[in-house]
Amino acid sequence: MVELSNEAQELLLKVQTQNQQLQELIAQKQNMEVQRMEIEEAEKEIKDKEEIYREVAGLLIKTDKKKVEQELEEEKEVISVRKKQIEEREEQLKKELEENQRKLMNSIQGFRQAG
Repeated sequence: MVELSNEAQELLLKVQTQNQQLQELIAQKQNMEVQRMEIEEAEKEIKDKEEIYREVAGLLIKTDKKKVEQELEEEKEVISVRKKQIEEREEQLKKELEENQRKLMNSIQGFRQAG
């Protein structure tokens, strides 16, 4: 096995960390999408209903339909903003990761040629 320089070892660790962060961001983005779909399903459920009930502490309480619709729309907006932030961070991280992978490969190739 090739012994890596300190710089290459640091780059390798950074690449591994960035890969892990990227996986976490992808999972968060998928979670946001699931939440958005659940909200849209809830909106469909209440669309044609006159009376809406919400579970509170194990009890069903009659709730104002307009208020629930407004809350669902607000939740969707929050999710949309958070998802966009995650996507922006994902793109930034991908660029950094690609650059560090390139540097790592160059470092390894340079080390092999020198050794």
